[in-house]
Amino acid sequence: MENQEHQSAQFFNVSAQTHIRLLSTQLDEQYQAMKAERSAIAHWEEDQEFSILGVLELFSTEIQGYAERVLLNGSKASLDSSSLTHLRQLNVFNIDYFADWYFNHFSFYPQVQHYVEQLDHLRLLLIEHLNQRSLSMAA
Repeated sequence: MENQEHQSAQFFNVSAQTHIRLLSTQLDEQYQAMKAERSAIAHWEEDQEFSILGVLELFSTEIQGYAERVLLNGSKASLDSSSLTHLRQLNVFNIDYFADWYFNHFSFYPQVQHYVEQLDHLRLLLIEHLNQRSLSMAA
């Protein structure tokens, strides 16, 4: 039974890493594809007191950085509980002005909407992956 659980954990680890790699690659491609929408948002932001693109860049850099660490270090990723806590807090929708903008303007920026959703999907996948790793290491 213990061997079966270990094999299951290994499968999840490989599967999660494959999915993390896929999402990370897709996000890179989507970022390039949404150039026109980013330009329109940058123009819109000139009259605002906040930066939607700045928030997007910050969250993207942070989340993609965690993904790179997981992919480069494989099952030996050196992400500790503070990294897991930070990932949980990196919810772009916890920023009121971003959430307001997103839900009031997303129909104008479908590529950005999809990018934000995929980025959050990656964040949640990383959280799950790290939780599973923590559980398997504790066992």
